Amino acid sequence: MDNTLTYEPPKWYPLDVAGTIYPSSRTRRWNSNYRIAFLLKEDIDPARLRAALADMHKRFPSFFAGVRRGIFWYYLERMDNLDIVFPETAYPCRSVNIYSKTTPALRIFYDRKRLSLEISHCLADGGATLSLIKTLLARYLELGGTEIQPGNGIMDITEPIKPGEFSDAYREHYTKHAPKYPAESKAWQYRPPVTKNYFKMVHATIPAKELLPLAKSRGMSLTDFLTGAYLYAFYQANPDARSSRKPIKIQVPVSLRNLYPTESLRNFSLFANVGFYPRAKERFRFDDILEAVKGQLEIAKSKEEMHKLLCQNVSLIRNPFIRIAPNVLKRQVLRIAFILGEHNQTSILSNLGRLNLPPCLAEHVDTVEVLMGGSPQMKLTLGVVSDDQYVHLYFTGTSQKTDVQRTMIRLLTEEGVRMRVESNIREGDDLI
Repeated sequence: MDNTLTYEPPKWYPLDVAGTIYPSSRTRRWNSNYRIAFLLKEDIDPARLRAALADMHKRFPSFFAGVRRGIFWYYLERMDNLDIVFPETAYPCRSVNIYSKTTPALRIFYDRKRLSLEISHCLADGGATLSLIKTLLARYLELGGTEIQPGNGIMDITEPIKPGEFSDAYREHYTKHAPKYPAESKAWQYRPPVTKNYFKMVHATIPAKELLPLAKSRGMSLTDFLTGAYLYAFYQANPDARSSRKPIKIQVPVSLRNLYPTESLRNFSLFANVGFYPRAKERFRFDDILEAVKGQLEIAKSKEEMHKLLCQNVSLIRNPFIRIAPNVLKRQVLRIAFILGEHNQTSILSNLGRLNLPPCLAEHVDTVEVLMGGSPQMKLTLGVVSDDQYVHLYFTGTSQKTDVQRTMIRLLTEEGVRMRVESNIREGDDLI
């Protein structure tokens, strides 16, 4: 394949502002992995999958890198080893050695009809990764004879690399003297017992034509409505949550690509927190919680609020004391900042939105999956993604307890929507 480069990407380059905190916060069994997967309508050909990866890797080198420890900072090193395609053998979102000298912090798995891409948040956010796996699937199908046109998130692998794809978009849009982002209150923490080497996924498939009108009838977006339902599930399922003086809060990722111009294929998202104080009222019904959180997300994800948060995060990295501190000390400071930030939310709800696959891809795809690996503090997460017909909810966690999942599913059923629910419990070796 002719892939003429007009820009020679760097061999070594700094992590972006969001990616900086993850190496410092990683543990032996967690390092911010997440998964996006397509369930296809035909079995996957591993040889063709590897060929598709080889064709596109030189065009999008920012995804193929590993983390290195410097004296003052962590940094990324581009890697050309593409021995990262494996048959699925264990549970999803396992820890990966981001410091590997041989392979990048990215893995691709296949299991009959399932094509999965797992990546460390050190490299990219969900929006960039979704474009990557769409493009990988498109090239895979093209090698099988399907005619593919770039667009709708499918990147053109014949175009030259753009310098902006490597940029740290946070620093690009940072401004001095921005208004301060308000301090976050500590949230009530969900602490179910966890099981070692255990990963539980509960997948609920809901007809979009039933769920979307339900949200609209409350004057809310789908993300607003599901966030309210998720909050209610924690509140209803946990007596200690109902009596807590701390708020129950859900963290919702916000893509900054909708707010700022950028070509970056790395991280460029922040988080908005939505919640309520359980003791503000003697007893909250579901509609009470919806009313309490209505409008919160719209305000929190506005450009004005996101810019405050962006500048606050960049300011931390630009702090003179942080910059000159050796990495061994800096790591401890950033780790503490991450842990304190984790206590500001109860869980996370990440909505990738409507997939909008072009017909050339849609006719080969049955379902899309979004699985998050959680964190040392967050034991349950919820990923959401939609297609033309269905809204998919993916609860993922490391506990056998399913009180919150059952409560939210029962709530939505009582609200009148039909759904198909399946659970995929995976256990495996403690591999790193």
